[in-house]
Amino acid sequence: MKHLFRKTALGLSIVMALGLYSCNTFENEPLERLSEDQAFNPTDSTAKYFTQSFFAIYAQLPDLHNRISQNYLDAGTDDAVPTIYTNDGVESFRNGRLSPSNTVDGLSMWSLCYTGIRRANLFLSKWDAQPATNKLPEPSRTYMKGEAILLRAYFYFELLKRWDGVPIVYDKVYNLEDTINVPRSSRNECVDYINAQIDDAMKYLPAANVAASSDPMYYRMNKGVALALRSRLALYLASPLYNPTNDLTKWQAAADAAKAVINLNVYSLHTTSPGFQTLFVTLKNNEVIMGNVITSSSGSNSVELNNSPCGYYTSAFRCNGYTSPSQNLVDAFLTINGKTIDKDPTYNPQDPYKNRDPRLKYTVFYNGSTWLKRSVETFEGGLDKPNRQTAQTQTGYYLRKFMGNNETSSSLASQKRAYNIIRYAEILLNYVEALNEVNKDNPDIITYMKQIRSRAGITAGSDGRYGLPTTFTQSEMREIIRNERRIELAFEEHRFWDIRRWKIAETVMNQPIKGMVITKQADGTFTYATTNVRTQQFDASKMYWYPIPRNEMVANSALTQNIGWNY
Repeated sequence: MKHLFRKTALGLSIVMALGLYSCNTFENEPLERLSEDQAFNPTDSTAKYFTQSFFAIYAQLPDLHNRISQNYLDAGTDDAVPTIYTNDGVESFRNGRLSPSNTVDGLSMWSLCYTGIRRANLFLSKWDAQPATNKLPEPSRTYMKGEAILLRAYFYFELLKRWDGVPIVYDKVYNLEDTINVPRSSRNECVDYINAQIDDAMKYLPAANVAASSDPMYYRMNKGVALALRSRLALYLASPLYNPTNDLTKWQAAADAAKAVINLNVYSLHTTSPGFQTLFVTLKNNEVIMGNVITSSSGSNSVELNNSPCGYYTSAFRCNGYTSPSQNLVDAFLTINGKTIDKDPTYNPQDPYKNRDPRLKYTVFYNGSTWLKRSVETFEGGLDKPNRQTAQTQTGYYLRKFMGNNETSSSLASQKRAYNIIRYAEILLNYVEALNEVNKDNPDIITYMKQIRSRAGITAGSDGRYGLPTTFTQSEMREIIRNERRIELAFEEHRFWDIRRWKIAETVMNQPIKGMVITKQADGTFTYATTNVRTQQFDASKMYWYPIPRNEMVANSALTQNIGWNY
C-alpha cells in the first residue's frame, strides 16, 4: 500500500493534508496517513480525497507576507532592511553570508516547489482513472487537470529564476524507496518545458476570468493566468541576465506575450478610491490575475501586527514594525506632478512628504502619517522611534502597503486579503518595458504608463502626460519604466529579481542603504537629514544565482553546484 508521506533526495517531505484516516490492518507507517489507494479511489462517488489532493497543490503557493524571518524578500534589496537586525535571514543577501549551508530563501523554496511538483504529478497520474461524479462534475474535473499542469509550470519558473537550470522530473512520482540521481536540465530545456506545460494547460483551463466574477472559487488557475505566467517568463528571458547579446526577438516575444494578456480585455486597473490602497484588501477586483487562494480565504490582522510602527502597543495587541523601508526607495517615489524629486522645483527636502506620489502614502509610514487615530512619530525620541529598544525603525520608515484602512479606527480589525502573485499592473509594465527595447516610439508606451500613473493619483498636468516627457531617448525611458516598476510593485517580490535580471545588482547592492534622521525642534517643526544605515556587498561572480542547498547536493549525487558556491 503506497502512502502519501514520502521523502526524496530532491528535498521533498510531503504530507498531503487530506484529513485523518485509520484502518484495522497492521501498518508500517502511522495510521493517520491516508494511502494513495484510498485517496484516489475511483469508486468513491464523493471524490472527497481526490479533490483535497488537488487543493494540496494550491497549498504550495507561497504566502509572501513576512515569509523570511518575519521579513519581506525586498528587505534584502536597496528598498528596505529588517527592523530587527540579524546576521541571517534576508540580511544574508546584503552582508555576504549567503552560502550552500545558509541559503535563506533557497532551502524553503526548493522544497516548496518540488513538493508542489510532486503533488501535481501524483494528482495527474490518478486523473484519468477518476470519473466525473455528482460531486465532481464536468467540466470541473477537466479544469482541475489544467490547473495542476499550470501550477507545475509555475513551480518550475520559481525554481528557474533562483537557480537557472534545475532538475526536471517530468511526470515521475518518486517514492520513499526510490534512488534519485537527477541531473540539472539546461536553462533552455527548463524554458521549453515550462512553455510546453503552459500550452498543455491551456487545453483544459477555463477562459480567463477575474476575481470580481461571480465564481466563488476566485483565484483559480485559468487561461488568463497561463498567459500572464508566459508574459513574466518571456520578460525574464529577454532581460540582460538571460539575454546578454540583447537579442531583440526576445524582447519582441516579451512584448507580444504581455499584449496577449491585455488583448483579452478581461483585466483592468483597480480604481475604487483610493485605488492603490484598496487593491490589496479587496479580494474580488478586476486587477488580480493570480493570487494566493489560501490567504485570500481567511482574514487576520497579522500583516498589520507584523509591520505597523512599533509604538502602537496596548494590552490587546502589539505592533512589531518588522520592515524598515529605505530612504533609497522613498526618494524613488515621484512628486504629485509625476517628476522625480531632483527634477521638480516644488520639492522641498525639509518638507519631503508634501505633494508626493500618493503611492508613497500607501506604501510606507513616514513621520506625520496617520494610523490608529494618531500621527506616526519616527522623529528621534518619538513614540515610534524612542531609541530605547531594538525593535524600532532603522530608517525612519515602516511598511504600510497591504494593510487595511486603519487611519481613523482605534484597533486593528481582522482583514481579508490575498497576496497578488500576478496583477494587471505588472502586465502593463512588462509590456512597456519590452516595447521600449524594440521601438521606443510606439505610442502604447505612453498610453499604458499614463494609465498606471492616473490610477496612482498623479496629476495629468496641462499636457495630459502625467509627468512623462514629450521627447526621450530609449535609455531615458528605460530608467523611467524601471523606476515606475520599482514604486508600483514595491514589496511584491519584484525588486529583488528585477535588479538581477537587469544585471544591475552589482551596482545597486554595493551602495549604502540610507535612512532619514528626523529631529523635532522646540517650535514643533522638524529637520530632516539622510544617513547611511547599512553597507552592502554583492559578488557579481556568483550572486546572480542562488547556491543549491548543501543537503540537496549531498542527497542527489547527479547535481552540480552553481558557479562560485563550491564550499
